Amino acid sequence: MKNNMTIAQFKKKGITNPLLLKAFQDIPLSLLSSNESHWFKNQEASTGEILENIEPRIMVLAQMIEHLNIDKGEKILVIGVDSVYILAALSKIYREVAVVETNDVSAKWITESLINLGVNNVSIKIDHQKTGWKEKAPFDAILIAYEYEEVSQTLKEQLKTGGKLLIPIGPDWAHSIFEIIQRVSDTNYKVEKLRDNFFIPNAKILPEIGSKNFPNSEIIKEIKAHAIPFSSVKDYPIEGLIDRIGDAKVVLLGEASHGTSEFYATRQEISKALIEQRGFNFICAEADWSDAEHINNYVRNKPTQKDWLPFTRFPQWMWKNKEVLDFVEWQKAYNERHHNKTGFYGLDLYGLENSIHLVIDYLEKVDANLASLAKSRYACITPFMSDPAIYGKMVLSKQMASCENEILKMLFDLLKNKNKLNHSPEYFYAYQNANVVVDAERYYKAMYYGSAESWNLRDFHMFHTLKSLLSYFGADTKAIVWAHNSHIGNALSTEMYARGEINIGHLCKEYFRDKAYHIGFGTHTGSVAAAHNWGEKMEVMKVKPSLHDSYENLCHQTKIPSFTLPLRKDPKRVKLREVLNTPQLERAIGVMYRPKTERMSHYFRAVLPSQFDEYIWFDESQAVTPLTATTINPKLLVNHPFGLIDQ
Repeated sequence: MKNNMTIAQFKKKGITNPLLLKAFQDIPLSLLSSNESHWFKNQEASTGEILENIEPRIMVLAQMIEHLNIDKGEKILVIGVDSVYILAALSKIYREVAVVETNDVSAKWITESLINLGVNNVSIKIDHQKTGWKEKAPFDAILIAYEYEEVSQTLKEQLKTGGKLLIPIGPDWAHSIFEIIQRVSDTNYKVEKLRDNFFIPNAKILPEIGSKNFPNSEIIKEIKAHAIPFSSVKDYPIEGLIDRIGDAKVVLLGEASHGTSEFYATRQEISKALIEQRGFNFICAEADWSDAEHINNYVRNKPTQKDWLPFTRFPQWMWKNKEVLDFVEWQKAYNERHHNKTGFYGLDLYGLENSIHLVIDYLEKVDANLASLAKSRYACITPFMSDPAIYGKMVLSKQMASCENEILKMLFDLLKNKNKLNHSPEYFYAYQNANVVVDAERYYKAMYYGSAESWNLRDFHMFHTLKSLLSYFGADTKAIVWAHNSHIGNALSTEMYARGEINIGHLCKEYFRDKAYHIGFGTHTGSVAAAHNWGEKMEVMKVKPSLHDSYENLCHQTKIPSFTLPLRKDPKRVKLREVLNTPQLERAIGVMYRPKTERMSHYFRAVLPSQFDEYIWFDESQAVTPLTATTINPKLLVNHPFGLIDQ
């Protein structure tokens, strides 16, 4: 019996190739879901649940194949594709599927899985991904799911005349660009560039998951043995942490809520030390790119007057608070002494309206024709800038056509004119704002597909923005990321991944490996600044004591008021990691806090030592101090990024 539900799901995401859709129909549904093999799965999933949780990588690969315009043929070469589902589908279209794998364990698993499905026309070899498979060439098509800096001549020559190759090109500050290369003769190739939603690297770094349930007393004993206590934020044992961070290129500093003073203050003290002692170059915050640009201009002592104020959108207190103000003033003073060495940038994509204005404002100063083109390209979406969610709903309900093509063309117009516009910081900022517009437009449409797709789009945008900053400012650049624990911890080590969600922490661990150091935070009780629902007024709420079967409660039972807990692999920490490796609950409070439904709203299962390299604990914590007319310094300038004074 044909599975029309599967076909409908793929069509919904833009897959129209009839050969591909027919191949998808005949493959077991269970292979679609990341739940099928994920360690959090503890019961059989229904058909509906499987289709709700199609593994993100499968959908991205399907979209890549759609762009490749595959047709019936003799042979296809596949490099970096470890999805049994995708390989099984291709085996129904091509007489032979040749696969290059770099990992023999993965190759063995793929081979056994395909044999169990009755697939016998897929051959696999272990080799470097850049060499291809010359002995089996030429190929009708080549699909590559690894990110390359450029395509080698060796690979291009393995195409038949008329054959096509698709590959993600990077890293580059212009984000991941896909290239489609068609061989038109023995020596000539036609190249087409496109920018897709996102690209998911292979999940090669898998978490260590324990299955033995240790008694709480033993876990608490190990935490106490390895915890490094401190009495206050100012007394945090920074030197030891700096040594453990070592030569990391990216340090990710989390928070268990968006409204807890101790989390903000501690990561700011750590950030100061990293800037002063290890030469880190900038902060990348879970803030809108356009809003953070105000802070960046201010701390680099290049303040600019805008006709709009940043951080006026809900939740204002997340960045517009005394704790962040103190760091901004410190960073400005540091730059005055050190020739503007550090910056402050936003990773998020919500600032659609401001980003459109900033692209146009920049172009009006440097190229009137491009400015006019930008106004024309963005005209489709500008009527919805005050509430982009309405736009997303109208597009998906077919009440209006999508603006995606015009918005994407504007991004490429900026890229094509890079040399003409000059490789200046102003151009780079404008290009990043154009990226925000592209991804925000897709995000507001994805909101109605489901939480996993919109979450992934947002975290990929943040990851690519981080990569762009590191690439643009040079090979020796080092970055500090400020974001929620749920973004900076490795999603592979949490229940999120079972829901089909990935995050910037997972992507950094895959991409930077040991050069990324991830630090999470936690608390037992106290107060937090949050709202009950999105868009409502902020309140200072009491944080309920942590649940019994949570990591937070284990830390609370140590009776140590505050400590830092190193978690990265080390011979001295084998037992600690072992007792913490069995999944426990972990709390996450965002900008909303709902104490009445706390277990459902704010807890998920995680494996702490695989999620973070370090965990910082406060048994009792207090809410941040939002900036209001009564809490500000009256000496702040009119053009201060927080827009506090109206003189």
